[in-house]
Amino acid sequence: MSAQPLQLAMSAHPLQLAIMLALSTSWAPAARAIEPAVARPHLVAGSEPRAGGSAFFVAAPGDAGAVAITTAHGIALADLARSAEVSFELAASKQRVSVASRLHAAPGRSFAVPGGRLSDDFLIFALDLAPRGVRTLALCSSDCAPVGQRVRILGAPANASADEDDVFGQVTKSDADQIEVLLDVPADLRGWGGGPVLRQPGGEVIGLLEAQWPDDDGLRLGVAPIDGVRTALAHPLDAGLGRPFASFAPAGANAAAAAPERGGPQAAAANAGAAAPLDDPSEEGRLLGRSEALTTELRLAIDYPPDGGIVTDEQGAFVAGHALALLGDYRRFDVILVLDTSGSTRDPSGSDVNENGVVAEKRVLGVFPSTDPGDSILAAEVAAARRVLENFDARSTRVGVVTFSGVSLPSPGAFVVGAGERPAALTEQELTSEYREVEKALDRVLARGPDGQTNMTEGLRLAVRELKGYQGGLSDPDPESAKIVLFFTDGQPTLPYDNSPAQNVRSVLRAAGQARRSRVIVHSFALGPEALESPVAAVEMARISGGRFTPVRRPADLIRVIEDVSFANLDQLTVRNQTLDQAATELLRKADGSFAALVPMQPGRNVIEVWAHTSDGAEARARVAVQHLVGASEVTLPAELMALRGQLLERRIVSLRRNRIEAERERTQEVRRALELEIERERGSAEERAAQQRRELRIEPAAEGESEASP
Repeated sequence: MSAQPLQLAMSAHPLQLAIMLALSTSWAPAARAIEPAVARPHLVAGSEPRAGGSAFFVAAPGDAGAVAITTAHGIALADLARSAEVSFELAASKQRVSVASRLHAAPGRSFAVPGGRLSDDFLIFALDLAPRGVRTLALCSSDCAPVGQRVRILGAPANASADEDDVFGQVTKSDADQIEVLLDVPADLRGWGGGPVLRQPGGEVIGLLEAQWPDDDGLRLGVAPIDGVRTALAHPLDAGLGRPFASFAPAGANAAAAAPERGGPQAAAANAGAAAPLDDPSEEGRLLGRSEALTTELRLAIDYPPDGGIVTDEQGAFVAGHALALLGDYRRFDVILVLDTSGSTRDPSGSDVNENGVVAEKRVLGVFPSTDPGDSILAAEVAAARRVLENFDARSTRVGVVTFSGVSLPSPGAFVVGAGERPAALTEQELTSEYREVEKALDRVLARGPDGQTNMTEGLRLAVRELKGYQGGLSDPDPESAKIVLFFTDGQPTLPYDNSPAQNVRSVLRAAGQARRSRVIVHSFALGPEALESPVAAVEMARISGGRFTPVRRPADLIRVIEDVSFANLDQLTVRNQTLDQAATELLRKADGSFAALVPMQPGRNVIEVWAHTSDGAEARARVAVQHLVGASEVTLPAELMALRGQLLERRIVSLRRNRIEAERERTQEVRRALELEIERERGSAEERAAQQRRELRIEPAAEGESEASP
């Protein structure tokens, strides 16, 4: 009690004194119990604001009486070294609870860097002020996380709906390097990275929340065991005074000096500073190694080349990195690729799809309709499917393949050889994250070849069955995923009703209405003159379901058009040589945020800059300076980047086949712009013809809302 209440109590009536004593002993602990245990770290790196995930507080010797703990992957060490202080604020009220300008112990390292472990992924801050408005937590000392242990997890929600929230789960795996927890109920854990995982009951901290990933049983969490933090607390820097952030600069003498010699689980990470700076920003981009990191900002990193590295390639510098928009919602996608395999897809696409040096032409006479079947419209569909597959991330996106064609029903009493052997639509591959299986399915589709008529209705219905898990589908449904159909066709519906265009179109519209009610978005691609002559079915299936219709007059252009399909939050990314003021000659972007580029170089020093911008307005820049030494011994590329470089070089070879000079690249861009303008013109014309067809076929707009049983 303070002096003033104590004086008042001494002069009070005995009954009043008893009441006051009861309040002082029972109410005060309750008030402390409702205080949050987590806060969000904020810093300014140079002039750029940064925010980590969640941090919590533990009692420790010193003037402040406590330290703050969070993850190493949530705050890049390079950003920390450029910051004067880190402020800890409550998520909703924005109350500042403490501030730090030093690290209490040697920093750990991100679990996502090569050789990184969850157990080493932490930062411990020496506080300059005693924390106010938060409670401190106690660390577990032994037998902390046996399998089956119930846990409570605390975090500072990214949406600032509260200062603190909690979820519950159970330990399913536990060893010295990591703990895995299965949540009782899936939850939005954006902003929770670094939050404490508490033993329940008891309340002692058994670990730090690091990552999340979906699992067949629910949402699983990766947790760093608290042993590493406990060991680090026993070996404080500079006799417990802590060390300023600037001493942890990731390059030069300061980085070497920042790594004290000590033992324990963190020794390797701390003592590696002289040879390989801790949490070098070139490695901070690998935040999604095998799971979804729980940070809340756009993180941009150049993985290769390193700052100060040497480039020897005469054609330019190979640059690779990651741009991760982690602030957006954690989303999963289920995508069905629907391919038209009707007989008309035997026709030539107008391009050398199989790249054998021959562009197929249509024969007027003969058994085979094309001089090169490998350049068919179906081959262009399959090539486009492979191209879009390259831009999907298996960690967040499942992909399946459906084909459709169909045969007419035989006349009553007629006998047709082979009738009924092949349904109008087939699931070639159920939804899967194993993209090799999708590739095999596409191989089978191409090998089997085109046949039959065009039953668009059954193709769309089967896609919805697979996405929603309706009866007749083969895929396991995911209730939380966004569901998308990419629908390719080169014609108009000729089935399920023979010689009845109006009935066939209405059937497609009813299937599109079912897709809309099932929250399935259909993006349709009409390929070739026949599809664009009568486009009403393709136009309407996209409109009704909330998707986009794309006309492609030359089917061969589909491969180029499909490159624009992306589900990432990143809407812009540029790579350029700042010294030469020249952009990359080749740039490869993937849906998971990884990128690779070839950047022109001049002899001597060059500064490479990468700029990224997200769909929600965040932006970031990263730079490295390299020396271009033509004729020097070739620099060995890290093994983990070889595949990415291979993809980039494949694109480079294609570009060089077209033309090696800049003028040809500009011409390619002009062709792309012309194609976009042509698509817009074709879209307008197709929609006008579709409207005319609706009038001729007496199809009313109300057809969109017609009800039909689930497929």
